Formats: sequence, structure tokens, C-alpha cells
Amino acid sequence: MPIDPSVVGRVYPPQIYEVSREKIREFAEAIGDANPAYVDTAAARGYGHGDVVAPPTFVMIIVMNGFDLLMKDLGIEFARVVHVDQRFTYSRSLRVGSRVEATTRLDGVRAVAGNDLLKIRTEVRDENDADVCLSEATLLVRPEDVDGGDASD
Repeated sequence: MPIDPSVVGRVYPPQIYEVSREKIREFAEAIGDANPAYVDTAAARGYGHGDVVAPPTFVMIIVMNGFDLLMKDLGIEFARVVHVDQRFTYSRSLRVGSRVEATTRLDGVRAVAGNDLLKIRTEVRDENDADVCLSEATLLVRPEDVDGGDASD
């Protein structure tokens, strides 16, 4: 069943996340990025940062919490979702010890070739309410099978 466009504009409860040294290290290791600024304070300072910083795509961990809320609210299984586009606009980098709040908003729903395209905006702000990052994503949601299962079955 197509997603009702009346859901556009829904804002989901802010998700709190504290950026830790260990999570940054794990993420950098998982993506295979050996940049020393992600694990070594002295190296990060050499690049002009006060402490270890997170790789640019690390914010996706934070953004996914809002996606989870949105998917649950709309009754969408992730197995039906294709991540079409993702853009991050940073005001500053994420650093160790940052405590951030991410607020997710459904900005658009559009039917395309039997699928739904969702435009999702997530604003990530720090503990002082200053902008850290804006995430803009487009997700394609495939239709459910008429038998109630996944259309790919």
C-alpha cells in the first residue's frame, strides 16, 4: 500500500548520542580508514582539532536512530528499503565527547513507478544547540507483496 502523503512533516523525538573514542575507533576500523585523526589525539591536533574526530560518515550511526523511529511509525520493513541518496552538510566535525541531539523530519513522500520515495531530513545539534550536521536522505520503499510479504519473494 502506498505511503499516505499526509505523513509529510512528521517530526520524530530527538535522539541523544554521545560520541566516544571507542565508537569512533570501531567505525574507522570498520570502514578501513586509517586516518590517525580518528584514533590519535596528537594527530588530530596536528590537523587543527582539539581531540580525535569522527569520520564524516560516522554521523550515519546517529541518523539511523531517527530512521528506525520513522520506519516503525510508518510500518515499513527495512528489507523493502533502498538507500538512494545521502548528503551531509557539516557546520563542524564530530569530536570525542560531543553530546548531540538528532531530530528527524519526513520532508516528502512521492510515488515513482509503484514505489515510494521518502525525503528525510535530520538536524544534528550539540549540547549548546549549535548546528553540527544536516543529513538529507532519499529512501526508496518497494511495495509489499499482495500476499502481505515482501515484493521480492
